[in-house]
Amino acid sequence: MLPSLALLSFSAAVALAAVVPDENGWYIRRAEDMYLEDLPIVDLEVTDERFEGMTFTGTAESIYHEMKDLKPELFENETTTLDLENALGKRQSLNCNWYNGINDRVPQWNNCIDGLTYLMNLGTSWCGVNASPACARVSCSHSCGIFLCNKLGHHLQVHCGDIPRDVNAIGSNCMDGVGRFSGARDFSSHFIGVRSQSC
Repeated sequence: MLPSLALLSFSAAVALAAVVPDENGWYIRRAEDMYLEDLPIVDLEVTDERFEGMTFTGTAESIYHEMKDLKPELFENETTTLDLENALGKRQSLNCNWYNGINDRVPQWNNCIDGLTYLMNLGTSWCGVNASPACARVSCSHSCGIFLCNKLGHHLQVHCGDIPRDVNAIGSNCMDGVGRFSGARDFSSHFIGVRSQSC
């Protein structure tokens, strides 16, 4: 009876430790604990102060074209080259095994260029996920699926133009010997995931 009681106490302690809040009082899971098949996929929402009162939904590409059709003068200086930095910040980590591993790797870096360019051109617009926990497919081009996943209990927004840097960090750190990659860059409130996806 005594060993059973000790085992039960140990199991309860482990379970409680798994749900201890962080310093902000949030109960947060890391990217490796969150799998795409477990999360609902919701529409990406983009807001921009230059389009007051409007919320755009879709992918980075469709939203970019919709915004450009409404106000082409805002997109006269489009980015055609990607300016990407690779450093990991203090509260970030990478999970190169996110999603499922080898069968979910993007075939090559160039497959992601179109989506990254649209995100760079959206710049300081806010890319958001209005549900939690949930992921929004930000971009899908040439089998490169890019996801913004919300880990908080409320609406989340990040600058669209920051996502390409996260994808670059994933590619730089998670690429295998033949150029394939998948993974997630994990933040306290969200993560950016990249995996092969039918587009």
